[in-house]
Amino acid sequence: MQIQLVRSATIRVSMAGVTLLIDPWLAAKGEGRSYSGDVRSPLVDLPMPAEAVVEAIDAVLISHLHSDHFDTAAAAAIRPGTPVLAPEHDVAGLEGFGLAHVSAITGPTKVGPVEIVLTPGRHGPDEVLEAMGEVAGFLLRAPGEPSVYWVGDSILCDEVRQVIRSERPDVVVVHACGADWEGSAPLVMDAAMVLETMRLSAPATVVATHMDAVDHATVSRADLECAAADLDGPERRRLRIPADGEVLVFPPAAQRPA
Repeated sequence: MQIQLVRSATIRVSMAGVTLLIDPWLAAKGEGRSYSGDVRSPLVDLPMPAEAVVEAIDAVLISHLHSDHFDTAAAAAIRPGTPVLAPEHDVAGLEGFGLAHVSAITGPTKVGPVEIVLTPGRHGPDEVLEAMGEVAGFLLRAPGEPSVYWVGDSILCDEVRQVIRSERPDVVVVHACGADWEGSAPLVMDAAMVLETMRLSAPATVVATHMDAVDHATVSRADLECAAADLDGPERRRLRIPADGEVLVFPPAAQRPA
């Protein structure tokens, strides 16, 4: 199984012969919106052409329709006929982008041998939830492969804790930039929440993404590295902080340490 961080929250997951693209945000540097009012995001260029991001994908998964998770550049790049899967309440919005093959995830859904299950989350503290709207994460499972829990745009909350407890995923992908919205932070996990997620999900690998790309972030890769500096060797190796474009490789489930 492989996970490639493209940029920010956008990743490619390849498992059991299937490649899934999650939350493609393909705007060029500075061609999105500003979330803090200071500078327009994304703050960095894509590490590869948009055409390469969508190459050889079997389906696109969309967690919600915030502009740093799906945009017109992504809609234009996705090849005709590619299945797009999303929560039911976002189907009409995605069709409004001109996509023709959008399906709602209303229960366990399969793309080839890969099973996809929606998971709940909370996009910040109580006072911003109405403004932020509904978000979702994804559980990805396939025979012989490590299970993946892509938490999505969520803080560490009871809903996320319950998924970790009940599913015991092998890999947990978190959004770790601690984004702020008009003084209400964090909207996604900050460094302390990432470290607590590591504790709760042991011995899983925790992959920290969604950093160094949006202007309302409060946590950088360097900040998270500093926060994790006191972890002992084996624990620190459970935390992966990939660079944009980096590919992480995970062995088949049967080969993973007990």
